[in-house]
Order: sequence, then C-alpha cells, then structure tokens
Amino acid sequence: MSEVGRITIRETHGIRRFLYPLSTEIRLPEACQTQKLGLVRQDGQPVPLQLTRVDDAAGQPSRLDFAVSMAPLETVNLSLCTDQPEVTIDDPLRIAPGERFRSEQRRFAIELGRHGEVLDVIYDHVRHLRAPSIVTRNGERATLLSTSTSGPNLPLAAHIHATSRYADGCKAHTKSEITAHKSWMLLTHLLEEPREGDEIVLSLVLAVTSPIVICDFGVGGGIYGRLQAGAVDEVSWRTAFCDAGAVRWSLSSAGSLDYQGQVASSGVYLPQRWFHWVDRDKALAVAITQVPKDCRTMSVTLRAAGDVAVSFELGGAVAEPAALGICYHFLNDIPPLSAATSPQSILLPPLVEAVIL
Repeated sequence: MSEVGRITIRETHGIRRFLYPLSTEIRLPEACQTQKLGLVRQDGQPVPLQLTRVDDAAGQPSRLDFAVSMAPLETVNLSLCTDQPEVTIDDPLRIAPGERFRSEQRRFAIELGRHGEVLDVIYDHVRHLRAPSIVTRNGERATLLSTSTSGPNLPLAAHIHATSRYADGCKAHTKSEITAHKSWMLLTHLLEEPREGDEIVLSLVLAVTSPIVICDFGVGGGIYGRLQAGAVDEVSWRTAFCDAGAVRWSLSSAGSLDYQGQVASSGVYLPQRWFHWVDRDKALAVAITQVPKDCRTMSVTLRAAGDVAVSFELGGAVAEPAALGICYHFLNDIPPLSAATSPQSILLPPLVEAVIL
C-alpha cells in the first residue's frame, strides 16, 4: 500500500453531516491506472469510494465519489492509497437496465426518463408523484438528441447526461445526479445560446394525500403558510435580481401580496434559496443550487393540488451559456416545518481539497 494523494474536507457552516455525498476531480499518476484505489481516514477506517476513470490522454481528470459523516465545523483528512480492498457500501444504488433509468434501494426508488425528467418516486411504498416532471423553455419542450449514463454498476453515484434542441435551434444539456445515501436528485439545465427574455420552467406534480399542505420558504428569513383547496390554493414567491447587488422578494397567496423585502444578492441570501412542501405522508424539500448569471427574476409557485414550479427569466445581458440548478429532496413522515435544515445542507456543502502527491 502506498499513499498517492490526500483529500481534506472542511465543514464550515455548523451543520452535522450524515454520510454526506461528495466528489472531486483528480488527474491520476500513470502508475495508478491499474491499481486498486481506496480512501482511508486517519484512524485507518476505509471510506467507500467510487472512481470514474476517463481517458487521461485527452487531459480529462478522473472523478472520485465518496461519502463521509462529519460533526459541525469538523475537518476530516483522507488518504488516497493503492492496493486497497473493496469497501462494501450499505444499500448501494441498484440500476435496472432498460429504456428508462431506474434505481432501486431498500427504501427509495427513483425512475428517470431519457431527458433526465423524474418519472416516478417511491419511498417506503409511498408514491410521491402523480405525473412526470417537465422542463420547458418559453413554454415548449426540447427534442432529445442523445443520452448517456454513467454506467450500470456504480454503487455510490449515477448520472444521466441528455442533449436536446429547442425549436429555434438552441441546444440544452441536462444532467441528473442521484446518490446512494440520500433520497435526492440534482438537476442542472444548461442553454448553449440563451436569448433575452428566455423563461425556463422546472415543473413537478406531487401526489397529494392531505386536504391541507404546509409550505415554507427561505427568502432571507423563514416564512410559513398553508395551502388548502377552495381557500388559499396557491402561493407564489417572486425574486427580482437588481443591478445594485440586491434581491427584492415578495410572497403572495390567493392573489394578494402578503410579504415583501430586500436582501443582498450574495452572502446570507445564498443559503436561503429553498422551500418545503409538506402533506400528511410526505415532504418535498427543494434547494435552488444554481441561478443563471443573467437571471432577471426567479419565481416559485406551489398549488394545493400538488403542482410545484420553479421558473427563471433571463435578462438583457445574456451570458453564454446559461445554467440553472435545482435539488429535489424526497422525504416521508416529516412533521410540518421540521425538515428546515435539509436545503441549507445542500446549498452549503463541505469544502473539498484534493492533492496528488
């Protein structure tokens, strides 16, 4: 066994992490290409590792996926060593082959389409969706050009990459990521040639099992509400990004303005881009992980019927490309408002630094 690299992980936000999924990219020395690599903590305990090798001749780094538990503000040092025995992963991803991408674990199953859209979610036999998710640009869906997956035998993390084209010729790249230790899915949608005024909408339709739905929003401070068919059956959160580095936000229900405010566009606002939707049996925690650089407005609409929509409107000084990201975290049996740390944990991951010796 010889040490070929070191990885340092720093938890800097005061959040306890349980098998938190992390990744880093490295360029492996030629001598490592045929040897079994593993990660080891300072106390000698192995850490489950998934190595995705690439063609180093093309100058592309390899990817390491792993998961660690950390106390608040803890620093964890790992050694990347050769000739390591394989580490068994508890409840690994089990990918079912076929036209659709389906991962089944002991308690959680998720099925994705070729566009990376969410087709089905089942957690402890509870179905979370009543219709597939949709991504649209200016009201239309893209035509699929190609799809690739990270492979059927990756136990820690899996990815779907889809390339599509909209009717005006604009190409889009959608990446969907799932991980073994969390019931969440990360989605990134990138436009190659965005245009002024483009509106990209990510929609999800939940299966409602309760007459009353609780919701809360991170908008610079927690705001709570409830949805009920026939009463307040829609809540809308709108954020406008100002030129002066400020964010103006407002929250409306039943067509009336309830709250409004302004915060800085960086710093404290970053971990506040989140919301929850909670009914009797399940919850959806959503973290908005990436906002396009030239985003003019971002809107979130929640309806009592289970409709969830996040939209981004691009401004005039459109950069190329424009990327947006979102994380859906599916949960069961969550008392209303008790899951409030989940989106912040996603938005504020530990810092990872990798060094090859």
